[in-house]
Amino acid sequence: MESSRVVQFVYNYKDYASKDCQAKLDIKFPFEDGSLEELVTQLLAQMHPMMRYLDENINLERELQTFIEREHQKFHDDYAERLINQAANEELDLEAIVRHTERLYKDELLQFADRIGPSDEDIFAQSFHRLVHSSSLEDILKRERNYAKIIADMTEHMDAEVETLNNSQQQEMDSQINQLDITTTSEDINNLLAQQYTTQNFMRKRYESELEAMIGHQKNEYRDWITSQVSQMFQVSPVSTPLGNRSSMFVSQQPSMEESFTIHLGSQLKHMHNIRILSANVTDLCSPLHADENLNGLNMALGLYSSSLCGVVVLTPSIQAQANKSIIKNANRSTEFHFDQMDVQLEKIEKQIRALNTSDTSSTPSQGSGTGNGGDGSATSSPAKQSVARLKTGDFFITKHSNLSQSHVIFHLISDEPINSPSEINSRHPVILGLRNILKTASRHDITTLTIPALLRHEMSEDMTVQWCIRRAELVFKCAKGFMIESASWGGAELSTLQLLLPHDISEELFTTLAGMVPNVFRVANPKILVDNNK
Repeated sequence: MESSRVVQFVYNYKDYASKDCQAKLDIKFPFEDGSLEELVTQLLAQMHPMMRYLDENINLERELQTFIEREHQKFHDDYAERLINQAANEELDLEAIVRHTERLYKDELLQFADRIGPSDEDIFAQSFHRLVHSSSLEDILKRERNYAKIIADMTEHMDAEVETLNNSQQQEMDSQINQLDITTTSEDINNLLAQQYTTQNFMRKRYESELEAMIGHQKNEYRDWITSQVSQMFQVSPVSTPLGNRSSMFVSQQPSMEESFTIHLGSQLKHMHNIRILSANVTDLCSPLHADENLNGLNMALGLYSSSLCGVVVLTPSIQAQANKSIIKNANRSTEFHFDQMDVQLEKIEKQIRALNTSDTSSTPSQGSGTGNGGDGSATSSPAKQSVARLKTGDFFITKHSNLSQSHVIFHLISDEPINSPSEINSRHPVILGLRNILKTASRHDITTLTIPALLRHEMSEDMTVQWCIRRAELVFKCAKGFMIESASWGGAELSTLQLLLPHDISEELFTTLAGMVPNVFRVANPKILVDNNK
């Protein structure tokens, strides 16, 4: 039978005063069901509280992980060698080994067998879907608004405190610099800078910890309330709530300019689509859901677990899995009840991409591994192998949301267009092919309303001439039309509404010119007027 043993882990480090210190912890092996985070917390408890805010936990966790892996493997190697020696000396108890193996098999089967019945996530999703289509919809939205106000107030208070501290520290630093070589030295300024950084980091960590705790509390309380409300509804027949017009989701925040068209596409069987060209800031389509009283969350809630989801393509110049900072801030202004918070989603995506980069797989990040609700991925413990999660132009990653105003899904498309001077591209450009892959993904996952950047730019610049904008828009329009016709053979949901997003600072004359191109490219269906010749 396999026994256990205890090995002491010793962590040597320097504290905030550069003093040599040690933290020790006895760890039992085999390390099967232990929690690495719990062991790190126990070790940090032996250190000065300031060490946590100096990010000492990162090095500690890395060394502890390496120690556990090494000792765990050593334990099993010793055990295997002991068994070999016992077998050579005919000292094995075969009956005991059979009983032990039988017990392990039963435990393994129970641990990894399919769960009978729905998971907690499934129960919550089904409960929410049932409630949102009942008379409880207004109660749900009211509770979400109250929760959002608490998080928004905490976020604003944190930002105000940080800004006040920054101003105070800047004044202090300016004063010291003015006295340089008079009453202060360069070393004094460096020490002050280090002290200010520590103070600011401490404040941010404290507020982030409070926000994280509040978000976790709200999420648990909200989910418990949803499931409890459904259990009470079994005694009462639900009252249906009209679904309304899904397209009204995009009427709450009026863009500066817009035009809508109805088209029919298809070689044989024609399908009707709505084409809408508008001028707006892309962050307006990803604004906080409950920040504006007009955005009551009705359409977003009704569409959340439906086959009519809404997606937005957002260009990002980063080759890493980094989203638009304004969108991240908007997503963090309220609790995400149905998915992970956006920061957590991005962290998981980075781990998945890093795992793909360190392996020899031929899969591209945009083909499934870039989803915000995918697996956790695995980051290697070796610093040499901890490469940056890199993407290439045309790749995209996906985040999912229930607390943004007009977007259930955001496709973050990697593009070097926003940071380069206007250039001429063709239909085989990686970004255009990325748009095709996005439409294909949307078709397969019930995203029926999609917004794409019509110029592959979110802002205008002086070097974007009128002729360049016309050529670029024509290319995107024609490619989008081709992809929509092609999507009929992909299967899945049909794209009912395509939004062509132009920069918010585009001129009215140029908008009118580009909007006038839509009927020519997409061949808008004009009504036929029948005349009675007998009259």
